[in-house]
Amino acid sequence: MIEEEISTQEEPENIQRGRSAIVWLKILIIFAFIIGLFSEYIIVIFKPYMNLTNGETPPAMDFTSAIAILSYTFLLLIFGIVMFIAVFKFCKWMYINIKTLRKFSSTEFSPIAAVICTLIPWVSGIFDYFIFKDILARQENVLKTHNAKFVAPKPGQLKWILILTILILFPSIFSEFFVCRLINLLLIFPICLLYIKSMNVMIENEKTLYSLDNHENT
Repeated sequence: MIEEEISTQEEPENIQRGRSAIVWLKILIIFAFIIGLFSEYIIVIFKPYMNLTNGETPPAMDFTSAIAILSYTFLLLIFGIVMFIAVFKFCKWMYINIKTLRKFSSTEFSPIAAVICTLIPWVSGIFDYFIFKDILARQENVLKTHNAKFVAPKPGQLKWILILTILILFPSIFSEFFVCRLINLLLIFPICLLYIKSMNVMIENEKTLYSLDNHENT
């Protein structure tokens, strides 16, 4: 009965917002890769200027290098805009997701606390592991209580978000080395893919919760 209602009704606004956040996260991954590679070229351009001794005249910058720096600056601006949109949509989706879930069950994180924790630089993935874990556990309890279908993440999916987030902290500390920057860049992709997979699972369960909420209010 509930499954039939889900298939026929229009998706709630927050479900659409969650799917939109995933799209923007995918765009962010592409920009992160481009920026990461471009950054290495910019570092090569600036190396002669960083190794200057006192009184030494800096070399003149050629036209190609100047264009590269301008292009890099423009890309950084676009990347910043994309990141802002992706983070905004993700945080708003998470806020309403938890708010909807709290109609049925208590949660470890309040909506505002979850958003604040996920905005903390470097360690946000650690917090998100516990936030996602709590959301999925509450969703499972509520949906199974109502004999509704619960979509579970793959085994270890959330744990890998925690593990990779911790691992990425070490190369970030030693970012002056190329190998560390490369490891940092490569770790971003599996972390983002794990976020997308986890979000898809929570969105499907959230959609069922909306159907339950509408069913109880009618």
